[in-house]
Amino acid sequence: MEFLKTRIGYILPITSNVGLKELKCQRGPFCKNLNIPISNLEVSRETIYQISCYFSGTLTKFSLPLDFCDWSSQMRRWFSTLSQIPYGETISYRELAYRWGNKNASRAAGQACKRNPIPIIIPCHRVVNSDDKIKNYGLGNVKDSTSKGNISKKLLLINLEKQTSNYSCVQKNLH
Repeated sequence: MEFLKTRIGYILPITSNVGLKELKCQRGPFCKNLNIPISNLEVSRETIYQISCYFSGTLTKFSLPLDFCDWSSQMRRWFSTLSQIPYGETISYRELAYRWGNKNASRAAGQACKRNPIPIIIPCHRVVNSDDKIKNYGLGNVKDSTSKGNISKKLLLINLEKQTSNYSCVQKNLH
């Protein structure tokens, strides 16, 4: 079992034979004796590698096999819609609902973000309130998605992407 220490906590990929099923995140290291079967060591290692590249600012698009076999087709559609939000950008829950196909489904959009099993890779952190305020984020502590710690994680991810995007734009304009 391999996990990664990041600026937002420790991250542990949970895999199946198909691909990545879940990302667990917590403040402290994971116990070595966790009863989690290692189904796909290659995907687990590649997930850790890509997430470390993401945090270093060198990766803007993940390319990992994902396993959503336990999710309904409706939830898979939400996850697919979330995955299409460009790196370094944010949208509102209303906009996410519109892109999903029902402009009146803002609450369902919020629930889809809350239920996202693979945060960061499926970028639910890129979804904010219509007034650009951040009031919820569940990475690492879904029970208290309004905690300052969770909201600061979401802000860190948004700011990391915006800084990296701005740097990339500056670099492109210099050439």
